[in-house]
Amino acid sequence: MLTESQKKLIQTTYRKFTDREGFRPRYGQRVMIAEIAKYLGSIKENDQGLRKSPPAVCVVEAGTGTGKTLAYSISVLPLALEEGRTVIISTATTALQEQVMSKDLPELAKYSGLKFNYALAKGRGRYVCLSKLDQQLENSGSEQTALPLFMMQGSEQTVDKSELEIFLSSYASGKWDGDRDTWESVIENDVWRSLSTDNQQCAKRRCSYFNSCPYYETRKTWDEADVIVVNHDLLLSDLALGGGVLLPSPESSILVLDEAHHLADKALNHFTVNGGLKSADSWLKSLSKVMVEFSPYLGQGNYLGRHIADISDVSTKLHEWLTRTYDYLIETIDWDEEEAGGVRRYRFKQAIIPDALLEMAGELKVMFASLCRLLDDIRSEVTKAVDEKSDCGLSREEGEQWFPVFGSLCNRAENLHALWMFYGKEQKEGGVPNARWLVYREYENQSDIMLYGSPLSAGGLLHEELWKKCFAAVLTSATLTAIGKFDRLSQKAGLPKESVYHQVQSPFDFQNVANLLIPNMGASAGEPEAHTNEISTNLVRWIGEHKAVLVLFSSRRQMNDVYFQVDRELREDIMTQDDFSKQELVKRHKSKVDEGERSVLFGLASLSEGVDLPGDYLTHVVIAKIPFSVPNDPLEESISEWLESQGRNPFMEVSVPDASLKLIQACGRLIRTEQDTGQITILDNRLITRRYGSMLINSLPPYKRIIES
Repeated sequence: MLTESQKKLIQTTYRKFTDREGFRPRYGQRVMIAEIAKYLGSIKENDQGLRKSPPAVCVVEAGTGTGKTLAYSISVLPLALEEGRTVIISTATTALQEQVMSKDLPELAKYSGLKFNYALAKGRGRYVCLSKLDQQLENSGSEQTALPLFMMQGSEQTVDKSELEIFLSSYASGKWDGDRDTWESVIENDVWRSLSTDNQQCAKRRCSYFNSCPYYETRKTWDEADVIVVNHDLLLSDLALGGGVLLPSPESSILVLDEAHHLADKALNHFTVNGGLKSADSWLKSLSKVMVEFSPYLGQGNYLGRHIADISDVSTKLHEWLTRTYDYLIETIDWDEEEAGGVRRYRFKQAIIPDALLEMAGELKVMFASLCRLLDDIRSEVTKAVDEKSDCGLSREEGEQWFPVFGSLCNRAENLHALWMFYGKEQKEGGVPNARWLVYREYENQSDIMLYGSPLSAGGLLHEELWKKCFAAVLTSATLTAIGKFDRLSQKAGLPKESVYHQVQSPFDFQNVANLLIPNMGASAGEPEAHTNEISTNLVRWIGEHKAVLVLFSSRRQMNDVYFQVDRELREDIMTQDDFSKQELVKRHKSKVDEGERSVLFGLASLSEGVDLPGDYLTHVVIAKIPFSVPNDPLEESISEWLESQGRNPFMEVSVPDASLKLIQACGRLIRTEQDTGQITILDNRLITRRYGSMLINSLPPYKRIIES
């Protein structure tokens, strides 16, 4: 329970912040502060300052305009500072990270009276690796890239020397901090891969550039920070390493998970395994090439020579089994119909794979385990060379060059081993199954079969690795409920049963600032061709006099079909998500609106959130259809199959709630500030013809409804 002094501290902090001229306190904000503070006060500690009471989290859905960043900061930070705990704020998007770092926290520090330090935390892959940059420069004049550099890049592409020199001089002069996101122009992915590193490739303190490394220079600010702003991916990466490795330990920190509706899906991505049969075989050929080039660096009679020979033997056997597996799948799998781009899929029902494939997976699992051990032994010896403690023949400089190569090789081998571990395990009857599926793809006169595996939910893993360990956690977002309930979030994220839930209403007067129009459609959204034709014919009329319009589609095919079918005059005002990046699309859109021109954006799911177009930049949102998940998604099919086996209704338990969440997010693009007005048009008559339609409509904010009969 909060002490009187703690309550007073929070109240005083909020009053100092809100007393300044021009700031308008909001009722919902005060409610959110009170509920989070009440939750924190309910946590009981043991003598070591760790949570003693059962695991629980505080979930707050805060409607648009609540000011949730300020609310959770003012409720959490005073108590954290008093108890010496670090606050970790985790977001899903770069845009929110930047807002918290550049606007919200600086304002809090300026006006609240609290004294605290804050830092932005990113993975090392966002920073330039000086060791790689140096090797690139050394090899930029040669006709062929040196092998260690080639293996680190994963391609033979090199970067122009003048460009490399600009990177180096900008960092050396202090004009650039080494962060990809702060470089003045876009750095292409292929170029950045050759200049960045990951945890496996990084030599850490052993690297000659450690004391000037941009990543580790930034890491120093984390150690001194009272508040660390991270993204969900970095938080999950830290958990995968055991927690408290990259970030402060969850046991002693207060976690605030903003945009929390993304957490479960991002966690699931971390636990998904995949790998291609022919791409793995191609990698083995590259591995053989590396071993040939590495051999001369070893002293005569070194035991690693035997390892290299063993790697060659294992690679030969792996090639045979990978080829056998590919041929077997080609001959026996009854692939689904071909999709765009020559893609075919096949899902193993109930994740049960044929005995023949199970046997092949067992062989591949054992062989990749052997390969992992052999490569790890070599990496250990290379590490000793960097520490100048090896007699394998490598100098320190050579060890530094080869260290990231073997880090990369070990990482790839471990990923492939994890894939075959997943496929080499029999599915237990009665338990919650995993999902297993195949994708056959043809491209440039080549083909490959990708194998995928995933748990059906990340809830159990999050419960064990995060909720049971962390001292306290606050989950918040503008959209956490589906069909008015927190059930879907709780199930997906594995939230403890003791968790507390709150809904804070938006301060916006939706009834008087936004109309929701559902036109009388002749074609159902379930009839793709007729639905597309009707949209193409009537879009000009539906857009009307609006000059700043966002049209959201559930499929790229329909987006492009409508674009090419609409009136030519309208098409000249349209920009699609295929034309430009999201940032460039928004920039051009705003420029056209500023010049008084009509601008119509055609976009997909990624434009339905994280895009802020206030005021005149957006007055009309058009949604082509209810955003149900892709019907042939193998993971969604596996979840539905399992629920049906339990006598449950996957459509009402999963599909409708998930669509509800996405629909709220899409509609939420329109009203971003108290001054915004406009219209939302949803071109899907299932909202009025199907039983679930009223549920979806009622879960939206209380817009003024116009339903054509």
